[in-house]
Amino acid sequence: MLRGVLRFALEGVPITITGGPFDAMPEGARGLCLEAHAARVAEATWRVDVPDFGLPDEAALRAALTDMLAALRAAPDGAYHIGCKAGLGRTGTAMACLAIMAGAAEGDPVAWLRAGYNQAAIETPAQEDFVRRFARHPTAA
Repeated sequence: MLRGVLRFALEGVPITITGGPFDAMPEGARGLCLEAHAARVAEATWRVDVPDFGLPDEAALRAALTDMLAALRAAPDGAYHIGCKAGLGRTGTAMACLAIMAGAAEGDPVAWLRAGYNQAAIETPAQEDFVRRFARHPTAA
């Protein structure tokens, strides 16, 4: 079951990314898997293992999102998915960080992501803090 769809403009080009459990990734989509135990983890184009309710390694997440942004620029009409187990905490965290790197998140990135994707996204205070810190240094390595 998908949890939502995130839409934003990347350099003026509309982008759509589905989110939810990684195992609900639409057929043919390229996906970022955040759940090491997903049944479909082998189908991931990008992978960053993050414990449930946990935080990603920032360098690993930045590397995966940099590659994902390159794919989005090259094929903006393609199907893309970000997912974990439930598609809320880790998924929302990664989606917000992707939007930050793309220059699309406006104002508070947590509120922006929740308004555009799913009100229950980014589940823990630590995830909220991670996203807000990430926004202060969107291009840091």
